[in-house]
Amino acid sequence: MDLAVAYDLALPPREVLRLQGYRRPSDTPTREVLAILEEALREARRLLAPRHAFRVFDVAAVSAEGIRLAGGETLRFAGAERRWGPFTQVGLGILTMGEALEQRVDALLEEREFPLAFMLDAAGWVAIEEGALALTNTICNVHIARELKATPRHSPGYAGWDIWDQQVLFRLLPAESIGVRINDYCVMIPGKSLSFGVGIGPAAKVEQVHKCQRCDLRDCAFRLAPLRAALHLTSETFLAREGTWDRLLGRS
Repeated sequence: MDLAVAYDLALPPREVLRLQGYRRPSDTPTREVLAILEEALREARRLLAPRHAFRVFDVAAVSAEGIRLAGGETLRFAGAERRWGPFTQVGLGILTMGEALEQRVDALLEEREFPLAFMLDAAGWVAIEEGALALTNTICNVHIARELKATPRHSPGYAGWDIWDQQVLFRLLPAESIGVRINDYCVMIPGKSLSFGVGIGPAAKVEQVHKCQRCDLRDCAFRLAPLRAALHLTSETFLAREGTWDRLLGRS
């Protein structure tokens, strides 16, 4: 399926800083840290090259243990129907931000430019999440026009889906055409890449519970919301307050 996705990656500064440990409103970075952040954001916008592969497959059968696709492949996604509701198709995708950013991070590490390297790496992780949101929103909109629903995305290795199904996705999708491969441990290369699936059908579940609220990885450093919490996080960080960015950089 050809999807025209507008990858307008904003790279919110407060999200990049959150991955660097600035998680509370009281965690205020110094002017020097903000200068490094600005440089990292400039480099990231220059280096990021989002690309995706996405295809839709008919479903032959669904059981408690997994999903059998019409072509014969099986996805070992336990509890898929509980999470996705009744679905008749599965959309599988791979998204990458390309190799250039990671190559630049490696070069900075070689030069011992550690603060900029780590900040640029964090910007890459923010970019992949933003890109995934843009891609899955496009998938939803395309299927809404066909009177179908698409569920929130889920990935191999998370909550019931066997990590080794990465191999199935890479057999079914043209990953090489977007420059992505996996190693023997199912780790994607480049690292700023992700794979996912969505359930598709007229009665599929579409409630948009935050992805972190569906995930049971308790010690994840990227967690944005508690597992199965009733409320979304709503607090704003210091960077969301008008004028704070310029004030900390001494521009006002």
